[in-house]
Amino acid sequence: MIIEKVLNNNVIITIDKDTGLEKVVTGRGIAFKKKKGEKIDESKIEKIFQIQNENENIKFQKLFNEIPLEHIEISEKIISYAKQKLNVDLNERIYIALTDHISFAIERVLSNVEIHNPLLWEIKRLYKEEYKIGKWAIDLIEKELKVKMPDDEAGFIALHIRNATIDEKMENTMDITRMVQDILDIIEDYLDIEIPESNISYDRLITHLKFFAKRVISKKQIKEDDNTILGIIKENYKYAYTCALKIKNYVEASYDYKLRDEEIAYLSLHIKRIMSSLKK
Repeated sequence: MIIEKVLNNNVIITIDKDTGLEKVVTGRGIAFKKKKGEKIDESKIEKIFQIQNENENIKFQKLFNEIPLEHIEISEKIISYAKQKLNVDLNERIYIALTDHISFAIERVLSNVEIHNPLLWEIKRLYKEEYKIGKWAIDLIEKELKVKMPDDEAGFIALHIRNATIDEKMENTMDITRMVQDILDIIEDYLDIEIPESNISYDRLITHLKFFAKRVISKKQIKEDDNTILGIIKENYKYAYTCALKIKNYVEASYDYKLRDEEIAYLSLHIKRIMSSLKK
């Protein structure tokens, strides 16, 4: 590999021979007293990054001049662990977003500046696997960098991972999380219950609400195939239907999104399923 550009003593840019795309190569002292056109000492290579999107690649390279290498390395370990545990590909933007967040979070903790995560409870409940990864991540940061991070940061890391799995903007992910929790609150308040997370109908409901919330945020409507189903639900599942109407009122008032009859029907069916499962 040939040096295309030296970013700092620990980071080099090279060109992939096959794709013509830039690669970021890191390693302690790998670029010390090195110049463009020289060969890279491959024995010093610790990690190679390749970001396909040109704009994201430029941002990623800038990070290396602004962020300590150990913060970048710890973020890469967290991302690799998340991919392994979730068995999914993550949007490459996470290399920028999560690395930047973790570096800033470490600075905050070292400066005794505490940031509260207002969605922590919801994240624990809605994104259990991502939160477990977040907990693993803050343990890793404490072990390797000797910086003890609060649980709030495990929640923030979980959101970044969730965001990268569904290819959404971070603000959309936060809106979806809030909406799902608000709807859960409406259902639990109306039914005067707390839905056990071990209940299989709870998992089905959460899955439906996440997709529903994503449609609301993106202003997409489902195609209506059969309006007669709502009439049947009104007649047979009146209590569940009334609860669904409360959700309808909340969504339309908060998100300027008009629910179609089929959306109300699906919500009613999930609510009825919850009610039935709790009677068993």
